[in-house]
Amino acid sequence: MEPAVPGGAAPAAGPAAGGRVLVVEDEADLAFLLAQNLRQEGHQVDTAGSLRAARAALEVARPDLLLLDVGLPDGSGLDLLAGMRARGDYTPAVFLTARTDEADRLAGFAVGGDDYVTKPFSMAEVVARVAAILRRARQGAQARYLGAGFSVDFDRFLLERDGRAHALTYLEAELLRYLVLRPNEAVSRNELLDRVWGTDRFPTTRTVDTHVLNLRKKLEPDPAQPRHLLTVHGTGYKFVP
Repeated sequence: MEPAVPGGAAPAAGPAAGGRVLVVEDEADLAFLLAQNLRQEGHQVDTAGSLRAARAALEVARPDLLLLDVGLPDGSGLDLLAGMRARGDYTPAVFLTARTDEADRLAGFAVGGDDYVTKPFSMAEVVARVAAILRRARQGAQARYLGAGFSVDFDRFLLERDGRAHALTYLEAELLRYLVLRPNEAVSRNELLDRVWGTDRFPTTRTVDTHVLNLRKKLEPDPAQPRHLLTVHGTGYKFVP
């Protein structure tokens, strides 16, 4: 039987100190432990054991963050997030999966995932990652950037170019903001992983390349001939105003 949606225990009186987290995980014991640890840190937690239950939960209340298993009984968590992103829903999402292949990690980022944790994992690490993403989302600078033919609202995760609006994922916005604040400065991939992702779990820096490619599609008139997000060969990237 699938976990209830919303999940588990009765909510505590008053608003939670943390955020509202939807845990989409078909292993009932693991979902319970995740929910228990998150609630101890002041988060409200709903659980779902399938894509169908997750979609039902999203209709009831919009979470501040998703913990999303890739392999679910009735499909892939990748499909769920891809559908949300297509509808303009850019709720931060952390993938939980036993898959360790780099292609699987890149697939998660390609559909708009914000982080990726492989099983088995430390509960303390997951809780810390959730807290970090929620904190950055709440404390992010409220600056807008006005460029030649485009503007970026980092608070709303929105890039407008030539009269068209393009939604940004949380990490795309943070990556662009970090580069925008260092105009014409070559920034290494390792620095971007450290400052934007805040983790050293990634075995390669290709995840940065994937996000830059996605940003170019939204920012550049011709992504194949970028004018603003330039590659610095042997180093990383730089933003040219």
